[in-house]
Amino acid sequence: MNGAAHGERRRPGMAADPEGGILLVGEDAPGALLSSLRPGFEATAPTTVMNPLAGARELVGLQGPAAAVRRRVASRSADDRLIETVEQLRPDAVMLIKGRGISADAITRIRSTGTRVLCYYPDNPAWRGGDPGAGARLVACDTAILWSTRQADLLATEARAVEVVPFGYDANWFPLASPGGNREGIAFLGTWSPRRERFLAALDGLPLRVAGTGWATNSAIGGGDPIVETNAGEVLRTAAIGINLLHPQCAGAHNMRTREIAACGALQITDPGLDGTPLTDGESCLWFSNPQDLRRRVESALENPIEASEMARKAQFLIADDTYVARGRDLASLTGID
Repeated sequence: MNGAAHGERRRPGMAADPEGGILLVGEDAPGALLSSLRPGFEATAPTTVMNPLAGARELVGLQGPAAAVRRRVASRSADDRLIETVEQLRPDAVMLIKGRGISADAITRIRSTGTRVLCYYPDNPAWRGGDPGAGARLVACDTAILWSTRQADLLATEARAVEVVPFGYDANWFPLASPGGNREGIAFLGTWSPRRERFLAALDGLPLRVAGTGWATNSAIGGGDPIVETNAGEVLRTAAIGINLLHPQCAGAHNMRTREIAACGALQITDPGLDGTPLTDGESCLWFSNPQDLRRRVESALENPIEASEMARKAQFLIADDTYVARGRDLASLTGID
C-alpha cells in the first residue's frame, strides 16, 4: 500500500474508519517526536493518531499548584480516552510514543482485548523524578522500545520483549547542510542546567551562542530564549561547532541533538559516549572530559577549520540516513503489521 492510502486515517472517532492498522498515541503538536515519526508509520501501515492528553496542551510549561492539579485531572481521563478509542477503532496494534499519562493498568486492559501494545520511550525510564510510571508502563507492554542498548539490557529482566531504535533527526527542521564554508562561531542549544552552565562558562571570551529554556533567567552567561525547531536548524547550519552537553540520565550514551548537529554540518564537540551513536572521538566528533578540556578542544577546532570540517563531513555521512521517517518505519515494523 502506498503512503497516500495509509495517510487517509487521520483521527479517531470516525465511524467510517476501517478496523485494523496502528493507533499512534502521543503528543502530536508540530515539532513533537510523534509528528516527526508519523510519516514513516503512515508509509508502512494504516495509521490513526490520537493524543489522550490533548486537553492539557495549554498546560505545557506552566508551573505551580494549580497547573499540577490540572495535569493530574487530565492524566486520570487519558486512560479512558485511549481505551474508548481502541474499542471503537479495533487497531491491530497501539504504539505509545513515551505514553505519558497512560497507566500500566490501561495497557493491560487493552492487551486483554487481543490488541498488541508497544511503547517507544525516548528517555531513561529509571531516572528519578522524570516520569514515575515509565518503568511499569514499559513492563506492561508487549514490546518496550528504547533508544539505548544499556537501558534495554537493564529492562530486559522485567519486560516481555525489548527492542532498541536509536534517535534520529527530522530533516524538515535539520536538513543536511555542507560542512565547512563560511561557518563561524560555537552554538549550544538546550535547556539550562547547573552542569551546562559550569561547562559553558569555560568558553568565556569565545564566539558562543546559547539558546534554550532557562538561560535568560538563570544564567550568568546569558543566552537567548527557547528556540523553535526551524530556528535551531538555522543556528546549527551556520555554526562551525555545535556543543552537546548531555543530561546525566544520558551518561555514556547520546541524545537527539547528536544527529541534529551532525546533519547540520557543524563539528560536534560532545560528552563521551558510544551507546546509540556511530560517532567516535577524533574521527567524526570530539569528546571532552571537563570544562578545561572542552575549551581546549574548541580552541583547537577553531584554529584548524579544515580538519574540523572533515570530521563534520564524516559524521554527516554516518548519520545521513537516520531520519525520523526511517525511524518511524523501523518502529512500525516492530508491530508485525505488513
